[in-house]
Amino acid sequence: MPYNPINKNLPVTVDIRLQHRYSNIATELSRSTHFNKIEVLRLLQMHYMLTNENTVPMDLLHFMQFMDVFLGVRNVEAVEKIFVISCVTNQENLTGSEFVKILSLVLKGQLPDLINFCFEVYTEMARSPKYIKKEGVLMMARRNSLKMCKLVNMEESDQSFVDFVMVEVDKDRDNRISLEDYRKAVYENVAWLQFLGRILPTSTRKEKFMKLFTNRPYINNIQTSVAALTREKKESIVRLKSQSQIDTIASSLSFSSDSTGLMINHGGSQITYTNRRNQALADGNFLTLF
Repeated sequence: MPYNPINKNLPVTVDIRLQHRYSNIATELSRSTHFNKIEVLRLLQMHYMLTNENTVPMDLLHFMQFMDVFLGVRNVEAVEKIFVISCVTNQENLTGSEFVKILSLVLKGQLPDLINFCFEVYTEMARSPKYIKKEGVLMMARRNSLKMCKLVNMEESDQSFVDFVMVEVDKDRDNRISLEDYRKAVYENVAWLQFLGRILPTSTRKEKFMKLFTNRPYINNIQTSVAALTREKKESIVRLKSQSQIDTIASSLSFSSDSTGLMINHGGSQITYTNRRNQALADGNFLTLF
């Protein structure tokens, strides 16, 4: 059988050995993730290289460095919770298979899956399983305020943000945000997906990183999902109009390819939507693996 190189940055003998070692698990992962077998093999080999040939486990510190350098995610607490959620086999280290699975979700996950994932991260951050309580929203708002400015009293703005969040996201008005509340809010406006801090890399960083291990074009699955929801809503509006049940209905869905963020205008009490584009560039020029 002819040899087809997977990773040009490894010696041929090592590449052949790793292809043989990871062949079965790559086949299994290609069926359960959004990657094909070649992409899985390259990611497993990337994990092998990042862990110094599996001699240095991918612990929390190494995972934080990876998320920072390669994907531009610098929300330390969120990355810590992602690590905890992802480590199933061993709570201390991320295995190659778990590395592939979390990247499949973060890079190519569909909106429904990302809603479940982000909500789980937020509940872990709020230390409140199944729900995000009002106190948890306030706690995370204060943390973000401390990061932005340690000299100015942000108490009033933080409380305004919490009140705004609860009005918009707490759909059943029980003073806590459930997964269903959160899901409804995100489907109404995707800006709510990361309303308590960045969890996912921007589309620019996703696309740049994926070029390291695949030549398939990048597809923004969040944008695709929102576009489908927008079409469905417009079709529903047309049907309602044709039945003379309404005069006008404005679409409430908005989208930014880099995920619209929520920010407080600290100059006053008004809370507005704004695009927060991560301008950080990659730390160095990465080499593709193929």
